[in-house]
Amino acid sequence: MFLNKNSQSKEFYNVTTKTKVEKTKDLYEDMRNWILRGQYLRGARLPTEAELASRYELSRSATRQVIAQLKTEGLVASRQGSGLFVVARPTTALDAPNFVNNFSDLIALFDFRLLIETESAALAASKRNDSDIERIEEKSRILRRVNQNGGQGTQEDFDFHVQIAKTSGNKFLLSSVLALQTGVIFSVKLGQKTSDLPRILQSKQVTEEHNDIIEAIRQADEAKARAAMQRHIESSLSRILHGQP
Repeated sequence: MFLNKNSQSKEFYNVTTKTKVEKTKDLYEDMRNWILRGQYLRGARLPTEAELASRYELSRSATRQVIAQLKTEGLVASRQGSGLFVVARPTTALDAPNFVNNFSDLIALFDFRLLIETESAALAASKRNDSDIERIEEKSRILRRVNQNGGQGTQEDFDFHVQIAKTSGNKFLLSSVLALQTGVIFSVKLGQKTSDLPRILQSKQVTEEHNDIIEAIRQADEAKARAAMQRHIESSLSRILHGQP
């Protein structure tokens, strides 16, 4: 007895494709990884429900279940008429609250940032395009708006650095910067509490430092970008330790 063409296709599909459970798990893990690894940063619009369902060969209801789970975890949110957006990163083992426990940890954190983020800025300068510059500038504008409205802007400040790492095109640099989220945000908050400078002046200094970094990246000047990032990180530590520029 021979199988007809349709039967053969169906039999082949059953053998070589994943089950619905496996596909659903893939979609969930992939979406978390997109956010964790910086492929989609905070505020970025994700593929639509229809696009995800088609890409993973899932029903719309199964896709909605995955999205609902990510919403429950506080990672994504829907905006009426606009789509699905990233609102936070998944928590990782390195994001523990006690990541920076003491003064030595704080110094070690900034030493590491000097090693990683200066090279991130230099690479970004060598690989950036006009769209990259626009995205970096947008992160800086968002931070300024938050500060002008009286907010701390700790997450927004971190997003600026992540965008530069993303522009570098090096996934290992990006992963290293993302792993520092808790420590960096903690240090920014600490600086705001301990500095003798009024918050508006701190914000002005940070804006100027960010502008120097952006301009160096725009000019494709690797040495200048590296130096501008170094000055910014060293100034950030100085504001925390001494309450002065």
